[in-house]
Amino acid sequence: MLTSWKIVVPLLAVAFMVASASGMPGGVTDADMNDRETRDALQFAVVEYNKGTNDLYVRQVAKVIKAQQQVVAGMKYIFTVQMARTPCKKGGVAKVCAVHKDPAAAYQCIFEVWSRPWLNAILLTKNECKP
Repeated sequence: MLTSWKIVVPLLAVAFMVASASGMPGGVTDADMNDRETRDALQFAVVEYNKGTNDLYVRQVAKVIKAQQQVVAGMKYIFTVQMARTPCKKGGVAKVCAVHKDPAAAYQCIFEVWSRPWLNAILLTKNECKP
């Protein structure tokens, strides 16, 4: 019986090292902004954010500070972004709107998006902004 433990303990150590190196299942990892699903989740967050503001003008992401993801019952995306006002009014004709370059007008937001594509469900679960 002792000889089997001599084999099991090193195997457990190797399994732990592999799990640590690749990130814990369910752990938060960096998200790739070149990935279409990641970009779509951020765009969804921005659209929902704009729907919830009383501002007459559309806000856009000026800079992505951090993008992360976590496997949950679906995928949770966590974005830390710098938001800025555009010259485009809400409800106007859809077009590309440049953000204002004034850094004093920018502010930081944290958005969390929960995506469950097999249910065709996506939710903005956190929307926290501060200057």
